[in-house]
Amino acid sequence: MIDRNSSTWKTIERWAQERRALAVQGLITGSQPMADERNRGDIRTLDDLLALADDEPPASNSPHNY
Repeated sequence: MIDRNSSTWKTIERWAQERRALAVQGLITGSQPMADERNRGDIRTLDDLLALADDEPPASNSPHNY
């Protein structure tokens, strides 16, 4: 589980959002098919990273795997 309020996560989140914005801008202005595919892949990966903080915590009656 990720602590969305930690300074570490906030730094990662800010970095990922900046990188995603650059990739989106590259798609908008780009005209090179290979670069466009790389940007799309970057966007998908960054979206997956950012979504990690959205996962629901396990239910309190679930067994823990420590």
